[in-house]
Amino acid sequence: MTDESLIVKPRDYSDIIKLQEPGVLEEFFDEPLSFIAETVTGALAAGKAGWFLASGRIVQGMLKAKLFQQFSKEVKKFRDAGKIEKDFAETKYGGQTWVELMRIIDEESPDADRLEALKAMFFAINKVGTTDGERIKAYQLWQIAKKLNSGELLLLKTVFECKDAYGHSVDPQIRNKYPHWRTSMASAVSHGSEGLIELHQKKPTDFGLLTPITPNIMGDIIDVRNARLSDLGLAFCANIETYVVELREVSVEDGAI
Repeated sequence: MTDESLIVKPRDYSDIIKLQEPGVLEEFFDEPLSFIAETVTGALAAGKAGWFLASGRIVQGMLKAKLFQQFSKEVKKFRDAGKIEKDFAETKYGGQTWVELMRIIDEESPDADRLEALKAMFFAINKVGTTDGERIKAYQLWQIAKKLNSGELLLLKTVFECKDAYGHSVDPQIRNKYPHWRTSMASAVSHGSEGLIELHQKKPTDFGLLTPITPNIMGDIIDVRNARLSDLGLAFCANIETYVVELREVSVEDGAI
């Protein structure tokens, strides 16, 4: 006799057609993105009528809903833990950055690395105990964060992680050479592409997060201190690190992880 528990009934994806019914779409918002992707892709592959035009809009809406939910939960956690001002929307730059971040989520659906950087700068601006001078600096870093992509942010994160160890075990004659830095960062970031490092270091350099490359008769040279991170770059990366640590702490406190 065949064990019926081993028989998996083929899915007909009829549930995806019900998304326009009240309450069904909200239930899908609570599902993991992998489940949503499987369901929508399966419905499209099965040729479900009417879905070829609507699917992109609905999936985009689901992604936005998850990002809005994630950001809102984090703001609530930080407020409840006394990490950011209760009336942050009334403070200088507080309300403006909140509105801008909500707009970016709605219009751009930023990837995880970019969203993390933006939320980190938002947190730095609205953190309890921040002075007016610190808030002004954090707001300028917020403006920079809006203009960086995930590759540039990954490079900055890698440089920040390498800043203390960079060059100590290398011949002083080559550690201040730009090609050596480029090769080292390509290896540290794991993709191994010096071409991507060359591309992704340009905008952070223009914005003053990385110190400039200086032409020299012996080849392009760099400032080896902090592996090229400027004071502004150190502050930018420290804001992200602080945000990640603080978020982990408040998540542990409320039992989220």
